Amino acid sequence: MAQPSLITTLDEFEAEYKAGIGATLPHRPVKEASLDNIRRFGDGVGDYNPLWRDEDYAAKSRFGAVTAPPTFAYAVALGVIAGETGAIDRARVSTQFLPVNYAGVEIEFFGTIWRGDRITATERVGPTVRKESGRIGAINFNTAFVDYVNERQERVAAFKTLMARFENTGHALEYERAPKASGAAPEAADPLVWERRRRGGQTRHWEDVHEGEALPELPKGTYSVSELFLFTHGVMGTYRSTRAALEASGSAELGGGGRFDAEHASKRRNMPGQFDYGPQRVCWLAQIVTDWMGDDGTLKKLSASIRHPNVVGDTNVVLGEVAGKSIVAGEGLVETRMRVVNQSGLTTAFGTAVVALPRKGA
Repeated sequence: MAQPSLITTLDEFEAEYKAGIGATLPHRPVKEASLDNIRRFGDGVGDYNPLWRDEDYAAKSRFGAVTAPPTFAYAVALGVIAGETGAIDRARVSTQFLPVNYAGVEIEFFGTIWRGDRITATERVGPTVRKESGRIGAINFNTAFVDYVNERQERVAAFKTLMARFENTGHALEYERAPKASGAAPEAADPLVWERRRRGGQTRHWEDVHEGEALPELPKGTYSVSELFLFTHGVMGTYRSTRAALEASGSAELGGGGRFDAEHASKRRNMPGQFDYGPQRVCWLAQIVTDWMGDDGTLKKLSASIRHPNVVGDTNVVLGEVAGKSIVAGEGLVETRMRVVNQSGLTTAFGTAVVALPRKGA
């Protein structure tokens, strides 16, 4: 059987991608929000909130049982396929010619994901926009619309994912990674997970929040291969690559789309080293908010922009502050701004969130 011809230029990719705009992809992944899967998700993103893993703690909350974190939808599907290749045969698009990066997402959360729910993801191909970058050159920003529904056909989340496709430069791109202070020692992420303090069951009321106040910072430590592994297999699931996939990638270590292979990351993804999944930092941006809002708050919206890579060896902290507050239809809403900053002071990702908090006397 003849092998499908590879698309080698961005112009050719754009033309074929546009032909599939509006198509709904046949692939509909499903995952159960079992206790094990919820806990693995927390392992993968470094969020050990007891609301999502401790049965005794959750039983005393307003939910009465373990629920999944809002971003658990990523465990069902990252929601990137429609934005990576549209309706094109994926065998025809290779990072040998056209690398792809996660550029950002807009999320609306509609309801709680309860333990035992079976969540299905459906992707639809959205528009593409051509832009120019001084670092990379021409880039196509492709949109995927992703719906997540439970077995009761209740919509629990909707994602608008943005993927960046560009022509391979043949070498790793330079990014600001030098530490601001010399002699800074790497800090392991593991103890930070256990030592994290949260608002928890102490209700945060809308009236007690003030514009400009800082959210408690969320240190994520030094990014390691272990952190990359935990996200890859804790969130996305354990799987092995086929021979055809390995041959197409040009790497014997395809785990995480080539992220574990430093040479592949450089030559095929134009990265300065082994690097993370963009959604991992989206989950960090969500975590600083959910830790701050406490068990009685509700995360309603989240937007994130991924601007620079997070490379193994980088040390990260998540920062945030209250950007504003309002009352809409009697509901007390708070908007926050968040950002991920590396050891050089470079903001590699940023976003906003909208949270509903209880009102006194309501």
